[in-house]
Amino acid sequence: MRWLQVDATFVIFKLSDRQNAVMRHLIFTFIMSAICISCKKDHVNTGEPVEIYLLASYQTLTAKCQVDPSASTLEDEAVIRNQDILEYSKTEYTFKLTDQAIQKVKTFADRTPFAVTVDKQVIYYGFFKPSFSSSSCDHSITMDIDWASGDKIVLRLGYPGQLQGVTIEDQRNNPKLITTLANQGKLR
Repeated sequence: MRWLQVDATFVIFKLSDRQNAVMRHLIFTFIMSAICISCKKDHVNTGEPVEIYLLASYQTLTAKCQVDPSASTLEDEAVIRNQDILEYSKTEYTFKLTDQAIQKVKTFADRTPFAVTVDKQVIYYGFFKPSFSSSSCDHSITMDIDWASGDKIVLRLGYPGQLQGVTIEDQRNNPKLITTLANQGKLR
């Protein structure tokens, strides 16, 4: 390799044919590596959608903070769509959501009923219960914003917590839900 000085500001490399071929190969490899690294795998449309719906109509079971599945109807459109769900922690029972989805959750009123679905089949029902709520909800899975992270919702058994002697059917880690999230690469 020889250096040629053209003027005070430019230095040009004069390469042999072999060195030129090696440089082209290195540049091509570098560009392809940069493209591959920058590509983000998008699992949004993999398999069945996991979505959260609000209820268009519902009734509660007598004397319980619990949706009656036989008397509830989902809204036509999911409030939290599959692409809004970025990940799910099966140990912390949290969904990490897009900023737009978190903003929607922040508008929910206390005791807003919801349904977590896979392919529009209800896995479980629950109620939104913000941490400042003064009323309890002893018989359902409840949702609140995880204020520490700011981008997650946490699903708990009851509000403010599960009462001793009260049984809540815990479907937060339902096998169909977990399998679907794992297939989408969203399970943590």
